[in-house]
Amino acid sequence: MYRFASRRTLGLVRSRRDRHRGQVTVVFVVLAAALVMLGGLAYDGAQILNAKRAASSLALEAARAGVQEISTESIYRGEGNVTVDPIQARIAASKFLDRNDEWSISVRGDTVSATVWLTQPLRVLSMLGIESRRVIGRASARAIQGIDRGDYR
Repeated sequence: MYRFASRRTLGLVRSRRDRHRGQVTVVFVVLAAALVMLGGLAYDGAQILNAKRAASSLALEAARAGVQEISTESIYRGEGNVTVDPIQARIAASKFLDRNDEWSISVRGDTVSATVWLTQPLRVLSMLGIESRRVIGRASARAIQGIDRGDYR
């Protein structure tokens, strides 16, 4: 008696497992790439926030350095109003910010304002064509007179 081989034993019918072979690999590659980009966004985002904080700190310190240059005329007049010497304030703040590429300083009366621009290179997102991000930090400092009348008990 002859036995006929079934289609399955001859390999003519593909099993369900064989039909889906390789699809898991494609899904894994797509998900892995998405996770790497998400991690890169988190890492580069943190770097951008750190650069923003650094720019704000630089601007604040420059404004403080500038506001310390008080005009001697306002002190000797004894009017009670403290004003900042604009030329000396700009010089003091610019000495503080000399190491940075882009910054601006403005002096109005008793207030010194500083703006600092920094460029933060991006490491992971540069794979997507985003090479760097520019951040800005602004700060102002105001000169005030110290203790006017004290209660020294």
